[in-house]
Parts: sequence; C-alpha cells; structure tokens
Amino acid sequence: MMNQNSTQFLEAFVIIEAYLASISDLAKGVPFVAQVDSLRLTDQTVQAYAEDLKAFARLRNVIVHERGGGAVLAEPNDWAVQRICHVRDMLIQPPTVSIFATHHVLTIRSDDHLSAASRLMYEHHYSQLPVYGSNGYEGLLTIRNITYWIGAQSSHLLDLSKVRVSAVLKHTEPADTALFVKPDASLVVALNVFAAQHRRGNPIDAVLISESGTAASALLGIIALADMPAIAERLRLSQES
Repeated sequence: MMNQNSTQFLEAFVIIEAYLASISDLAKGVPFVAQVDSLRLTDQTVQAYAEDLKAFARLRNVIVHERGGGAVLAEPNDWAVQRICHVRDMLIQPPTVSIFATHHVLTIRSDDHLSAASRLMYEHHYSQLPVYGSNGYEGLLTIRNITYWIGAQSSHLLDLSKVRVSAVLKHTEPADTALFVKPDASLVVALNVFAAQHRRGNPIDAVLISESGTAASALLGIIALADMPAIAERLRLSQES
C-alpha cells in the first residue's frame, strides 16, 4: 500500500509525463527517458531539469513495478516529493522575465554628458544604463566601459561634464553588451543567454526586456548579472537536498 509521499510523487509524475507527450513530436508510446532526451535538444526548460526527470523515472519504476508482498519497496522522501513538484511547476508554468518588467527602467541619452550618467549610476547603485538616442537604442553604458574609456585617454585631468555618453559607446568593443528578449521568455532562457554568450567568449552585462524582444519597441525591464544568483535560487536548478 502506498503512503502519501508515493501518491503525491506519482500524481506529479503523471502530470509531467502528459505534458512532455503534449509538446513532443515523437510517436505515442515512446519511453519517458527517450522523450526527455529528445525534448532537451529544443526545450531549454526540459534541458535544465533533464537529469531530475530521468531520476524521477527511475524512482517511479521502483514504486510502480517493484514490490514485495504487495508493498512498495522504496518510498520517496519529503525532499523527492518537493523536488518533483517544483520541476512539475517549472515545466507547466515556468516563471518568466516579466517579473523584471517594471516599466520604469532608468535610461540615459547618448547626447547626455558622462558626468550625468555616472551620477545616476552612483545614486541608484547601478552598474549599467541602457543608452537611447534619436534612432532608439544605441547600447549599454557600464562601469567597465567607463573605466576602459578613462584609461585610454591621454589626459589625467578629464572633465566628464564635457564628454558625451556616445563617445564612450563608440570606444567600447564589442559595441553592445546586452541582448533583448520578450517579457514572456522564461527565466531559464534568460539564465542561458548569459551562459551561452560567456561560452562564446562574448559575455554580456544585461538582458533587456521589450515587448517585441528587439530594440525596436519600448524598454520594459532589465536583468543584470547581479540578478543571476536570485534567478538561480528561484529556479532551484541544482539537485542538492
């Protein structure tokens, strides 16, 4: 006879199994693990929790198929039940970057003076500011960009009140250190954007959120590198108990 943990675990597993089948183009009856291996190639959330899903399948088989005298040989502990419920929720209704879409993103104009931009960054404890000009988004001003620009100047007596933000952006290589996503993009996708760019040797400083996922529409929010630990904690990607 199954206890409450086994019942909760199996109920969550059935929901996950049905969900994976609904988004897969594989034939009906393909084993669960094969579904996971196929979907992880195209679905970033499945990829993030693939090893969890395979472990759930093994435990599910023990609960359902391996019994001694009618009794379950292995019961999921509380952590296993909490974990499968978490993964179920992350798959069925993954949190999106919309939680960072405040509609009140602090920006700077490219023709503003660097003194004004640096003052804003200091007052608000920001390490970067999106820059906009007459043609829309022009790039991301960062503390690192400013530092590199100052280091490249020949004079030791710089007057930042006479330097335009655009001058710093032109000096920066690469010219942009941010990528855009739509507000319905999942947090897993945002996390992977940072990781993928780092692997390519072209790390970014921020993910910018706009309605169209491009620089063509209004800026709704910003996700900085400093937000990554909080996102990882919310997603609970590790399998540590």
